[in-house]
Amino acid sequence: MQAKLEDVLKDKERELKLYQRFLDLRAFCEEKIFPGIDVPLKGHTEALKGLMEEIIPDPKDRREEMFSGEIFVLLCAVYLHDTGFIKQYEWNHNREILNSNVIPDKGLFLNYEIGRRLNIPPSAMEIINAVIYSHSIKKIPLEWEIEEDGKKAIIRNTRILMQVFNFSHVLLDAFDPGPSRLSLRRRGIVQPGLQPRGAEVDIDAREGLIRISYSAGLPHDLHVIERAKSYVQSMFESFKQQVSGRLGFQYSDIVWDIRSDFRYSPDPYDGTRFSPYNEMETPRFDRWDEASLLLDTLFALGHVAVVGEPGAGKTTVLKAFVMRELLSLASNVFYCETWKNPVNEIRYAVCRKYGRFEDSDLDIISICRKLVKDGPCTFVIDSCERLAYVEDREREKFERFVSFCLDQEDVYLVMCGDKGTFLDWCSPFPGFKMASVHEVKPIRGMQAAEAYGDEKTVFDRDEYYGPIECELMQAGLDIEKVVTDILEKVRDDGECRAVVAVMAGSKGQSLQRYALDDLFFETRVSRNWILSYLTFLQERDIVEESEYGGISYYALSSRYLRGPLVSVLKLDEFEEKGRVREVLRDAVAREAFLEEEALEMIEKWKDHMVFSREDIGCILGSLVVHWKDYSGFLEKARADGLGVDIQPILKLLYLDDAERRREAVKLLVESRDKRMINPLLEHLRQEDVPEIKKLLITGIGLAGKKRAFLAIINALREIGDRQLRLKAIDFFCSISNGKAEEFLVDIREHEKDPTVLAKIESLLASPQVSE
Repeated sequence: MQAKLEDVLKDKERELKLYQRFLDLRAFCEEKIFPGIDVPLKGHTEALKGLMEEIIPDPKDRREEMFSGEIFVLLCAVYLHDTGFIKQYEWNHNREILNSNVIPDKGLFLNYEIGRRLNIPPSAMEIINAVIYSHSIKKIPLEWEIEEDGKKAIIRNTRILMQVFNFSHVLLDAFDPGPSRLSLRRRGIVQPGLQPRGAEVDIDAREGLIRISYSAGLPHDLHVIERAKSYVQSMFESFKQQVSGRLGFQYSDIVWDIRSDFRYSPDPYDGTRFSPYNEMETPRFDRWDEASLLLDTLFALGHVAVVGEPGAGKTTVLKAFVMRELLSLASNVFYCETWKNPVNEIRYAVCRKYGRFEDSDLDIISICRKLVKDGPCTFVIDSCERLAYVEDREREKFERFVSFCLDQEDVYLVMCGDKGTFLDWCSPFPGFKMASVHEVKPIRGMQAAEAYGDEKTVFDRDEYYGPIECELMQAGLDIEKVVTDILEKVRDDGECRAVVAVMAGSKGQSLQRYALDDLFFETRVSRNWILSYLTFLQERDIVEESEYGGISYYALSSRYLRGPLVSVLKLDEFEEKGRVREVLRDAVAREAFLEEEALEMIEKWKDHMVFSREDIGCILGSLVVHWKDYSGFLEKARADGLGVDIQPILKLLYLDDAERRREAVKLLVESRDKRMINPLLEHLRQEDVPEIKKLLITGIGLAGKKRAFLAIINALREIGDRQLRLKAIDFFCSISNGKAEEFLVDIREHEKDPTVLAKIESLLASPQVSE
């Protein structure tokens, strides 16, 4: 139809004044409805009306002309079919129903209220709503009359109106490229995100042909267009059957012109790079079909949980195939791995991509709310099996983020992790559907044989292989032999082995990443040497580097390498170091002292690791308990510069054993930790062994603070120990560094004991003090 529908309606204006009523409806929608909705409903409405005008043929004679009532119903259906998006309702009629969440689609109630307000006949509103909901309502009268005060407008065939409206909407849903109109697509017709973008639809209503042209840029585009083709074709057959031969409709076929100029030039950084040839290998296996199925699930449900056995190629599928497809659809696509702080790592991935939000106080959910205003957001979160090892607080933050994503229509979420630990890392989040689980399986032997061509005989066609296993089998090698050749130069270097042992971790443990300081803490190897070893391992694809918060982190490039590295470098001998950390972590958490066996193990490894101040405090306290020499560990604490937690040592002051109390005080004095002063002063009031009292006074006095001197004198005054007070005054004067007079004057102001006062006056008169 070359003319606009409203112009045709104007020419057919009769007693019912349908054209004027439509103008009133259009004005009401543009002033009251469209501005209050956060989706581009006006553009959607105009696009749908334009498609209908293209589909309706120009009449050859009056018998093929549409009546005014028929045009009026179509126009009203276009403007009213999405009124359910309105969030607030101003009128009183049915307000409680409309503002409640009792019914999911309030458009039906709202349309009747709009019709009542604009004086549209109830009989017209009935057939308008019937057309709008005809995709879900089956029994609709074939003929209809719009009647008011004896005036009528006849509708000869309601099915034609329904078919024109619904098929136009199908074409719009399938081929409209606007991402901001996802929510306007009818559910069950074309899934959000699965529409081919860039398709050209040419409708020749007179010839009865629809030509759809499309050039696929990626394999998933072909997958999507084929799905769209299947559905649109089936809807066209129904449309053609219902309308052909009536009102000039003579549709015969849809001509599909689908092309693909896809050329895969993979980025070597998209997948696992380790290979037996130490080359920048790219994914050899075509896994586009698997990626397409995964994306189907994602767009259908809004989320997908990708699972698979270790080494099955999950990360390669995500980075080399899925991410490429997602980035072709939208810009708000973010990939990150799960480490110790998963939510912060997701936030950092967003900040790094856009170069903003880093200095803001916005959390990831607030940032996401801002981003979705420009289009849908997709988060691809890999290595989720590591969630089992993160702290509870971080896990709770991650769960809140996932719940937010599942609750948002324009936020898509991909979580990937090991199949064996699925229930550990994928909690039953509200809104999570088990149908979203997608398993990535290893390479079938038949697929590997096809990929390698002439060398296919090495593969059992019925077996499954990990991608790295395929590479090794094709080369006639095993992983241990490859690792041996690569590490030949460093296999006897203890420091390099120590660094690799830290990154390999213990059996069954998830891979972790480490900053340079972390590796120094675990090995006590010079940072420069650590960096040189890491560079060597990076060049051979055994270690990979990532950046977070401006800090470089290092981790093994694949869990598949852990076993061979342990075997080749004989890393089993470092397992005891791991037990040292576990024993210390447990003792500190329980505020308990270590057993002698544990102390012997710690003594063995003390020069090959750094201890935290909490660790050192626990170790020193335990050494005192077991009557062992603590001087080596005290010196180590000073050399490492992390200090000593004195709390475990202070606990020893309450032992009944005077000798251990004396050793504890001696250790505190030697530590020179100023935090010991107040606890020692308190203990001074309770201690009854003179030797320990003297040691306490000496230790506190060596802090060299005037307030400490005065506090000791006050404590001795409280317990009534005159002799010890006199000796303390002599001692403090000897170490006061020329400030004895000031110290003595302060004591004199509060002193009442004649003997002590005489002592003070004597010292003040002495040449040493007066000078």
